[in-house]
Amino acid sequence: MNVLHLDSGLAFRGGQQQVLQLAIGLAQVGVEQQLVLRSGSVFERRAVEANLPFTTLSFRSEGDLISALQLRTAIRRFQPQIVHAHDARTLGLATLSWAMGTRSRIIAARRVAFPLRRNPLTAMKYRSVARRIIAVSQYVRDLLVASGVEERRVDVVYDGVDLSKVSQKSDSRRELGVEPEACLIGCVGQFVAEKGHEFLIRAFAQIRQVIPHAVLVLVGDGDLKGQYRMLVQQLDLEGKVLFHGFVPDIGSVLPALDLFVFPSLHEGLGSSLLAAMACEVPICASRTGGIPEIIQDGVTGYLFNPGDVAAITQSMLEALKSPQRSCDLAKAAAKTAMLRFSVAHMVEATREVYANVLQA
Repeated sequence: MNVLHLDSGLAFRGGQQQVLQLAIGLAQVGVEQQLVLRSGSVFERRAVEANLPFTTLSFRSEGDLISALQLRTAIRRFQPQIVHAHDARTLGLATLSWAMGTRSRIIAARRVAFPLRRNPLTAMKYRSVARRIIAVSQYVRDLLVASGVEERRVDVVYDGVDLSKVSQKSDSRRELGVEPEACLIGCVGQFVAEKGHEFLIRAFAQIRQVIPHAVLVLVGDGDLKGQYRMLVQQLDLEGKVLFHGFVPDIGSVLPALDLFVFPSLHEGLGSSLLAAMACEVPICASRTGGIPEIIQDGVTGYLFNPGDVAAITQSMLEALKSPQRSCDLAKAAAKTAMLRFSVAHMVEATREVYANVLQA
């Protein structure tokens, strides 16, 4: 079996982490692979570190004819049995290459919690050209089916988490610059509206009135960072809300936390949630998208309605004021992560999809 992986991300976020882990895992079971990455991406360096073969393209847009021609050349040179497009842009370019005569079997990944767009190219990509679509959750699968994709062509493969190198709590706090006695609440995610940081910051302002030694650390970066800094100033939270920036290995940060909060408004699954589960950090998360498929309210964490500041505040207070119960839920979450969401399971489930496509 030989596979060509396509990823157009410039940054190295949850989706790219999953592609890297998949490629490493497949290599360990003898699958021949080549990665096609975006020029100038962080993924290039990570591929070098992992000793994975790769080439780069500009991947400016899914309608970029030059990239499509270059991709067609790469496909003809490598002769893959499977072309796995890990995002919508590369799926569009793979579709153009397919229309130019390449006939490798194309598999699409779908990670986002939004219905398919209603246009001819999207319909062609997902309903005709992609032999199979790998959805990151049952919720995403249902959205695809509701958008007109045949049920038999959609497989659910959950993300995998591998945190074999987890920092000690004291080391993590030192790295963040947080005092040992602080009640540390954290969130990991890109600063975009759909991640819900605004509602978390407003809820944290309420938490501070009850728990004065509480500190919030926001790990990530993005276009709305300046706007969130202004909100922190308006709420008189300067010095109590820390902007830590993007961290390539969140396993170095998560052990420092007393509580992990995930306030997304829309979410296909949430790979950082899996990391928090594996680190046995108590979790409060939005009841949206694929999140309830990995976090059971009152069993492995606390769920709240997305965008509801009062509900987020209440959920956080419940977790922080019941430390023993929160610890028990965190242990149950870690066990769930180990049993259901390992990298090995993700790799094997993906390889099985490949095998089924090749046998069809």
